[in-house]
Amino acid sequence: MEKRSLIVFTVVVALGSLLTSCNKLVIDKQVYVDSYIHSIYNRAGIPVYNVVHSAFCYSALKDVSVKGLTGTSTPLTKGTVNQYSFFSTIDSASYKTIPPAFDTYTYNVTYDSGDAAIVVDPTSGQSLVPAQELTATRTATDIVMDCKLVANAEAYKIRIFYDDGDATSRLMIYESNFLVPTSTTANLNIPFSLIDLSQYLNYNLSFEVSAFIFEQNQDTYEAVSTATIRKLFTTSN
Repeated sequence: MEKRSLIVFTVVVALGSLLTSCNKLVIDKQVYVDSYIHSIYNRAGIPVYNVVHSAFCYSALKDVSVKGLTGTSTPLTKGTVNQYSFFSTIDSASYKTIPPAFDTYTYNVTYDSGDAAIVVDPTSGQSLVPAQELTATRTATDIVMDCKLVANAEAYKIRIFYDDGDATSRLMIYESNFLVPTSTTANLNIPFSLIDLSQYLNYNLSFEVSAFIFEQNQDTYEAVSTATIRKLFTTSN
């Protein structure tokens, strides 16, 4: 997976999940942090793993850094759309073939006001292998996405991106709610209407499946895995 794709996924997961899960009506200074194990396939098709971090607050933040029980403190990157979210900026070279062990991470937060806060978040050491055999097939009426279920996953998210040909462009055009299959043996099989995707059919469509284990519920991630397929659909298909 290219570096830019990984960063986009991290932003979407970290910021999107926190925005939807923290439904606060009153602005406060509580910082919502999350450390979880993320896995992808490397270029050789082998699952590799890394720890991803994110932080969100309803008050503007100046900077955020995170440190495990050992090692050095690492600054997180500020989100480009607001002053409230920070996330890991990582590339595939940071991923290892052995899942990270349990660790406890300390987030050092500085607000724009100059005030500071410390928030602690542990990881469980649990990890998932990314989805296998992910395909997207065009029928007369739909593009049908299909993949095998992930062992021990509690739920899934489906995302669709399109690429207009610019090497730096990758725009998310669809994101599902959390999906819980009714069967543990049948594949995850979902049709997407050609009518709904009509304006994107001349571009590269990228289908992404994310499998999740939750810490307590669907509001907080404990482990994440993704697999991506990129397929070109044209009006001649």
